[in-house]
Amino acid sequence: MVTPVSELVARAERWAAERPGAVACQVGGRAPRAVSYGETARSVAETTAALSLAGVRPGMRTVLLVFPGVELGVLALSLLRLGAVPVMVDPGLPYAAVRRCLDRAAPEAFIGVPLAQAARLALGWARRTSRIVITVGPRRFWPGPTLDALRAAARAAPPQVRREVPPPGPDDLALIAYTSGSTGPPKGVPLRHRHLTAQLDLLGGLDVIRAGTAVLSAFVPFALGAAALGATAVLPDLDPRHPLRFDPAALAADIGRYGVSAMFAAPALLDRLARYCAGRGLVLGSLETVAVAGAPLPLPTLERVLACLPGDARVLSVYGSTECLPVAAIEGRELAAARAACPGMGTCLGLPLPGVEARVIGVTDGPIGRWDEGLPVPPGVVGEIVVSSPAVSDPYLDDPRATALARISDGDRVWHRMGDLGHLDERGRLWFAGRKSERVRASGRDLCTDHVETLLAGVPGARRVALVGAGPRPVLVVEPEPGFRRDRVRAAILAEAGRHPRTESLRDVLFHPRLPVDARHNSKIRRDLLAAWAARRLRGAHR
Repeated sequence: MVTPVSELVARAERWAAERPGAVACQVGGRAPRAVSYGETARSVAETTAALSLAGVRPGMRTVLLVFPGVELGVLALSLLRLGAVPVMVDPGLPYAAVRRCLDRAAPEAFIGVPLAQAARLALGWARRTSRIVITVGPRRFWPGPTLDALRAAARAAPPQVRREVPPPGPDDLALIAYTSGSTGPPKGVPLRHRHLTAQLDLLGGLDVIRAGTAVLSAFVPFALGAAALGATAVLPDLDPRHPLRFDPAALAADIGRYGVSAMFAAPALLDRLARYCAGRGLVLGSLETVAVAGAPLPLPTLERVLACLPGDARVLSVYGSTECLPVAAIEGRELAAARAACPGMGTCLGLPLPGVEARVIGVTDGPIGRWDEGLPVPPGVVGEIVVSSPAVSDPYLDDPRATALARISDGDRVWHRMGDLGHLDERGRLWFAGRKSERVRASGRDLCTDHVETLLAGVPGARRVALVGAGPRPVLVVEPEPGFRRDRVRAAILAEAGRHPRTESLRDVLFHPRLPVDARHNSKIRRDLLAAWAARRLRGAHR
């Protein structure tokens, strides 16, 4: 009997065999480095042997805290080939949240850069469970070997000492990803190899990543996907802990230098890049597609991005979550037309991708044990978006309460509750209205954040507008553009709000120098922090 091979591993090995000299990964920025598919395959084989020599075994949960780059990609592929289970934690999470994630994951191995190893000792990250500790870089005062020393030992080991490990199968656990938890604490998302394969298939259907092209990604998963699909993954010089603290000139230079044809990034990053290009009259001539993910695409950002692209380029807004990615996509010009035709209806997400089924069910904050055909609401009615797809992950790791709130059993399949409100239109397209947990109660009805904020996007002087609930009161919080008078911006906001039934009753407008955002997505507003700030400001104003 032939052992089934993980499709993800098979694809990586296929490109190494067919195009060994092609560049698999190109690191940009101040220390550029290019690695071919052949070199990557040799490094993965050597690293797999080194990790095996250190005692890493199939099924072993292994923390992987390494900065984005060639080494992270090689280690991720090596662990997957070995059948170990990388535990990936968002770098933007607070240190205490990282500790809670790792305590819940209970990893047996810990692979990290010196900074992560110091945090492991000082902050107690997985200290009780990690019996194998490997440092990527120089080792300081902590025990355990370095990755370089293990690789050297693996090269020197006689062939009979090296263990041949059978490749993982589709149903084997591939990795555990801890999402940043924009609503609630971070949750561990277990993904099997078949889930990753389904993600690759769905991603390939978007026609963004093509073999032989250069793809720049601000998201590590999309960068790994680019390499698995035969493209060159271009990694920009970005700090994952502070993704908006980047040099737009260097990023624009990397796009031109490496002939990048496709780019994956969050709206806030793209907005900053587009503003830089607009100020200098730059056109990013090699780009054919810009894929936006991580948060809804604001129309002003879309317009700025289109202005710095060639006329035939497209902007593609991609919708999904860690638990099921991707779900739907829409071309930017269609998105703009849909919003113009239906003001105040939110953001059009497009049609579900082939193989993905999306429904909208009545809003409830409690668990739903089993699917019932009476759950979906009619087209046009706002409810909670649920998705069934071959990419839907396993139940959350050791979190039955979160699992009960996020999954609906339906025979042999599962519906994932996205936690997003929206509706389906008559053409079957999904629309986003806002997060379910962030709806604001006002005048006896719920206000959805994206219904309100899309109406006010583009008001002169308002860089961003957020709707939050400050106690019983709905409040509009504005991040102003530099150089605009606040009294005029407030008047313009209230005048625009007064033109629409959804917003005509809104009266409170506050100004915030920079809206707090989720570090991972750098576009998702931390409304919990903003609501608390707004409540304090309003209390102070009435004393």
